[in-house]
Amino acid sequence: MRDLRKNFDYFVRKIPVNIHDNTKSVISNHIAVFIPEEFVIGKKMIVEEYHFVICFTTPPPATILENEYRFKKGSLICLAPGDDILVHSLTSTSPAKYMTICVNQEFMQGIYLQIGGEGKLMFRKLDNTYSYQLLEGIEALIFEVLNYGDANPLMVASLENRVAIQLLRDSSNEPNTLGKGKPGLQDNVQQAIKFIETYYSSNITIQDICDAIYISPSYLQKVFLKCVGKTPYQYIMECRHRKAREMLATTDTSIEKIARQCGFVNSAHFSTTFKQKEGVSPLVYKRRLQREQASGR
Repeated sequence: MRDLRKNFDYFVRKIPVNIHDNTKSVISNHIAVFIPEEFVIGKKMIVEEYHFVICFTTPPPATILENEYRFKKGSLICLAPGDDILVHSLTSTSPAKYMTICVNQEFMQGIYLQIGGEGKLMFRKLDNTYSYQLLEGIEALIFEVLNYGDANPLMVASLENRVAIQLLRDSSNEPNTLGKGKPGLQDNVQQAIKFIETYYSSNITIQDICDAIYISPSYLQKVFLKCVGKTPYQYIMECRHRKAREMLATTDTSIEKIARQCGFVNSAHFSTTFKQKEGVSPLVYKRRLQREQASGR
């Protein structure tokens, strides 16, 4: 595998040795992902490529282009080539958790023009909100590079395009989203629904959902009810009951095992909630289906 680090060597050289030694980095042809354990404090840095910072925790205040900003957990900080940033001292003793994505300037500009952008790509806002889809794309790119290197250039190129386009979407710079504002209620709810439908069989809580998509429980309850017409908990239970009905109808799995595989606390909890919803116990429901199938209905 050829050394791709040289593509972003200018940035690597700017990282102090003590921080660089504890920084995880994955570098592909046009995108570099850095996961440090701490911020570079008190050193002004000028970015030469498109530069994005994903904040998993609340970061320290920073001065960008002579303006001071206070970003928050969940922020996607977007910097264009030539922008400068100076991070100030931490106000919290909690460990910093963040990820930096550097995207080659010519590559990012090319993607922007290919999807309908005009002129030079400039960010309308420094402070945006990153999406679950962006994290998925970055994770897929990291997995490909770490496990296969550049053995499949087409796959790497595809994942780089995916990440770049999602960065444009999350920064409200995808051409067909301009003027529509950044993703709002629907986006948050879609992320919550995706998380629920993926993990409903586990013992997930509302807090688990909020931690995954970086919003507060009270906000999730409010927007979910507004958009879906039911609470997140009701939707979780709906997913569990839907899967349970499917298993009762198509398998010979025991009631106890169905309860466990569908995320219920135990078979008693499953039977109680199922009867409240369907009017009969799971066992009666299964026997009724068997009689109907036997009679050819």
